[in-house]
Amino acid sequence: MNTKFTALLCAAMFSITMFSCEKSDLDESKGTARIEITDAPIDDANVKSTFVTIADVKLDGKSVEGFSKVTIDLLAYQKGNTKVLGIAELDAKTYSNITLVLDYEKDQNGAAPGCYVQETNGSRHALTSTVNEITLNYNYLVQAGQQTDLVVDFDLRKAIKRQDNTTDKYDFVTAAELNTALRVAAKSKASVIKGKVQDVISQSDKIVVYAYKKGQFNRNTEVDGQGASDVEFSNAVTSATVDASGNYELHFLETGEYELVIAGYTKNNSTGQMSLKGTLTANSTNSLNLGLLNLNAGVALTVDVLVTALLPL
Repeated sequence: MNTKFTALLCAAMFSITMFSCEKSDLDESKGTARIEITDAPIDDANVKSTFVTIADVKLDGKSVEGFSKVTIDLLAYQKGNTKVLGIAELDAKTYSNITLVLDYEKDQNGAAPGCYVQETNGSRHALTSTVNEITLNYNYLVQAGQQTDLVVDFDLRKAIKRQDNTTDKYDFVTAAELNTALRVAAKSKASVIKGKVQDVISQSDKIVVYAYKKGQFNRNTEVDGQGASDVEFSNAVTSATVDASGNYELHFLETGEYELVIAGYTKNNSTGQMSLKGTLTANSTNSLNLGLLNLNAGVALTVDVLVTALLPL
């Protein structure tokens, strides 16, 4: 065989082999998913901390490699603050769910209990449920060579119920309710609604701002406790307590149309528990429609509010 021809043939075969390898590498390309967790506030002045122990995180049923069991005080992560649970290297494709596996018995150091409420007086109340895996259905794309940031919002207001029991005052809501107390948002697409609430009538000990998807608020049902655990404002996407300066922040809202609902609460001085007094009639002071707020991806919308009346229960 001609030596020159043989050399050209070998070079061509080598090129084909290299192209085939590169194509194979492309088919098996990877991306990463970063999983964070945050919280919406709980309606109880006696609650100082709420600890949950996460024993495992699964993406489409597969455990995140390298994840270590962790105990987190969720109340320390509000107003857009998050705790990173882990970063997973994944095949580049679309995924459909995230699962948190909770340990009710032992925390990350092996001490009992794994999940509990700690009151301002130091007392602890164990939190339990009939299921330890909470699966959140959410489609997210992991692209080759890129990182997808996801935030799990663990809404304690919906997740924990107060009981008429002096020794065990708090527990998780039912398994079905607990599953709906958590949601997932893509951080890169998430938006914020924030602003200041001016309460000229001053009839509430606490004011809470609730964000609803447009058309999802029905006052007749939302002000009453829904489900087995009597969760008020159960269909709200998220909520924020108005601070002493009148400020509020609603984080990790995805693109869409929203309406804001504002509620006033009164405090029971003997128990410290807040009770719903009524919804508040309010107007935006910066010419926005509180009943129709359009959010695009990644924006921060300022909505200042003037409270003009209390609509009692």
